[in-house]
Amino acid sequence: MLLLTEDMITLRPIYARRAKPGPIALTSRDKRILETIYAFDGMMSLKEIDRLFFSNRGGTWPRERMRSLFANKYVNMPDAANAHRVPLGETIYFLDSGGAEVVAGLYGETITDFDWRKRPRWSLIAHDLAVNDFRMDVMQAAVSSSELALHQWVPESEFWRNPDKITYRTRSGASRKRQMRPDGFFTVRRPVARNPGSNEELAFLLEIDMATEDNPRFAREKVRPGVSYLSSSAYQQHFGIDYGRWLVVTTGERRLDNLKAHTERAGGDGLFLFTTFGQVRSATVLAEPIWQVAGTEETISIKTMSV
Repeated sequence: MLLLTEDMITLRPIYARRAKPGPIALTSRDKRILETIYAFDGMMSLKEIDRLFFSNRGGTWPRERMRSLFANKYVNMPDAANAHRVPLGETIYFLDSGGAEVVAGLYGETITDFDWRKRPRWSLIAHDLAVNDFRMDVMQAAVSSSELALHQWVPESEFWRNPDKITYRTRSGASRKRQMRPDGFFTVRRPVARNPGSNEELAFLLEIDMATEDNPRFAREKVRPGVSYLSSSAYQQHFGIDYGRWLVVTTGERRLDNLKAHTERAGGDGLFLFTTFGQVRSATVLAEPIWQVAGTEETISIKTMSV
């Protein structure tokens, strides 16, 4: 028998709060959810929250719990003017003032001094959810691995707050300046086979490609600056290392082939690795040879690649 909820009976839009929400006692899981939304650049989908905190079981409980947090102003949802910007089939949440105050307290700050994203980037919701999904795949892959460990993840928002500035050369040889804002930076640690008891670190810059720009522009706007960034003093000072690679996740094989070809012509050999959304899962992202290397016909795994 179908049980009708209050929202179903009143036909209330999902983005409208109840006039008299029921009381809520925050649990440790609620606080972890709020902190994770903040850490994931301020926005997560219901599916992503379910995946991390409710064992990906679906059903009504994750939705009802998030609706309670929404009703009590710990999280927010798109209003009527922006609901159409959310991809079909998704429900998104971002921090409201109550949730921001909780997270600020966890960091020993007051809400007055706390810097938090109050609204999603409406035009980039699909992109930002894809970044979240990739990050969770890496997190879960590292947890499941006996050899690999995720050491750090620097989200895109950090690069918007404090962008590294570099100078690079265009195809014609002209000098250009650029502020670098990758979709993320992360490092993975693994044991050194030749030296038992020691570890080495792999470093990656992330580019989530939603096929919104043409292939030549990708080479012009991403590859040439990206190559220069990896060898720049700004990169070395920011991360304390002088090595790294770009990981590019794109929409399909045809797009991948075109991006890879343009990357090779722009000088990105060995520094750009490509795969598709369809190949990325927690079981494959680190352990399986799903990454195609610019400048070669080689397909490698992060687990076995050289530093």
